Amino acid sequence: MIATANTFSTVYRFTALFTMAKEYNHRYLLVDSSDTSSDKFQPTYPRRYRGWFVEYRNILAVSILLFISLAINVFLFVEAINKSGLKESGQSLYSHLKFDTLIPYQSYTKYWNPHINQSVSDKAWDEINTNPVAIALSNDYVKEHGLTESTRFPWDTERSVYYVKGLHDLHCLKLLRRAIVANQRNQEQLISYDHLFHCLDGLRQDVMCVADDTPMPAAKTHHVGDGQIRLCRDWNKLLAWSMQPEQNACHKFDDYREVTNTLELFAFCPPDSPYYAVMESYFQIHGHKDPYEQKDDDTPRAR
Repeated sequence: MIATANTFSTVYRFTALFTMAKEYNHRYLLVDSSDTSSDKFQPTYPRRYRGWFVEYRNILAVSILLFISLAINVFLFVEAINKSGLKESGQSLYSHLKFDTLIPYQSYTKYWNPHINQSVSDKAWDEINTNPVAIALSNDYVKEHGLTESTRFPWDTERSVYYVKGLHDLHCLKLLRRAIVANQRNQEQLISYDHLFHCLDGLRQDVMCVADDTPMPAAKTHHVGDGQIRLCRDWNKLLAWSMQPEQNACHKFDDYREVTNTLELFAFCPPDSPYYAVMESYFQIHGHKDPYEQKDDDTPRAR
């Protein structure tokens, strides 16, 4: 809009100058008497107006170019938004999943139901597979998607390790539940409070980032939203995406234990993995370590 306004202003001033110059058409410069051309007199603008004419012609040209550049940039921005999936479909920029799966919200599930044995819920939570949380992304993929640099993947230096946010959140939820259950059952608390607080704040940020505006009915106490149909992404498709052979980071871990030897978590490449040979060669030479080896308190822990 600013470029357009400047263009109109320049055109107006240019027109005014051109009209003013016409008033000087009656002024002539005498030609030397030896000149044999048919035009004995040549009309000209005063020198000061000739300078202005050239100056504003250049300004007009630059303004038009700026306007065209602005229009092109706006077009490219809109195209980028469309391609990135930031539209009503809610398509993910990374896995390209959409909000296309209808799932009813339930107050009671196998993960929480006061009318079933807690061992059923324990089993359900423990069986949630968070191993695919780690993925190995190529340098080209990282650059194309504008991702921040990360730790290099041990079996391919052209790739880096990233953690899928949804799977990391489930890992955090498993930790929080385990801590609550340990307190409820008077069991030893094996998960560090720093780790628990880290998870809590991460979940807070995610909830506020999504800003879910689904209206939830409240027909009964503690049954808020029961039966409400929600438009979701397909969780199984997310798992399939994270486990694609080239970006499968060969990662397995125990959700409930603090990791000290992180490399050992990436020691699970299947035989058909493109990284199996490199991984196998490394551990044949260096051997394995206990991934949960007890070390000093200041040893960095995997999150």
